Amino acid sequence: MLIISDIAELEEALRIHRTECKHLSLVPTMGNLHEGHLKLVNQASEISDFVCVSIFVNPLQFGPKEDYIAYPRTLDEDISKLENTNCSLLFLPESKDLLLNIRECKADPYLSSILCGKTRTNHFDGVVTIVNRLFELFKPKSTYFGEKDYQQLMIIKEFITRNDLNIKIEGISTEREESGLAKSSRNKYLSSDEKEKATLIYKSLCKVRQSILDLSSLDQALDEAIELLEENSFKVDYFEARSRVSLKSSNDLEEIILFCAATINNVRLIDNLKV
Repeated sequence: MLIISDIAELEEALRIHRTECKHLSLVPTMGNLHEGHLKLVNQASEISDFVCVSIFVNPLQFGPKEDYIAYPRTLDEDISKLENTNCSLLFLPESKDLLLNIRECKADPYLSSILCGKTRTNHFDGVVTIVNRLFELFKPKSTYFGEKDYQQLMIIKEFITRNDLNIKIEGISTEREESGLAKSSRNKYLSSDEKEKATLIYKSLCKVRQSILDLSSLDQALDEAIELLEENSFKVDYFEARSRVSLKSSNDLEEIILFCAATINNVRLIDNLKV
């Protein structure tokens, strides 16, 4: 596995390997890798003969009161984990280099204004700005993102289509603990008791899904889910049913996806579940 931090060195390495490989793929991450990230790498390796991973804690997607400084950085562990995958190249850019003369990009106004976008102003603009810079550097045939961040996945899909980037984007299903808790870098902030409580998010999603399948009242099921979480010390940002295609509000059983974001002891967790 090549490990590169310098952009000029990266461009030279990619130039050489493009003559040898047929399919270059990219897995952008912010590090603190867990099984969900490794699943993306393994999925990429099934169709790609040159899998590239980037680790960059993107300052542009953090708000002034968010956890950029405290965001867990576990580089040695990350490298060790990637060495046991089919990762061909790991890119570890310095912030000053990657941000130098970067072209600011905008996420779709609607997609970036709902759900997490309601409280995280300019968050998704920061995401697409860095992702686009990585696309410019790697020029991948395919790129991989986890469905746990479904809103982000849809925003990047729209960005790729709008800018005619000719990159295939793959969304990979959420990796979960045995308890059902979605695996996330932020889970490390949770105490054992909080981690146990956090399973209520997935359990609530499952309960609302079953209510929908039973043709019970959707609004009542959502209200009850929010009430349960709040009774267990969560601050619920949203618990909503939307179209998995457009992310607009929907009651169509064929396309509903449930979204939840809730905070416990200053740790904000997100999850979703398709109906």
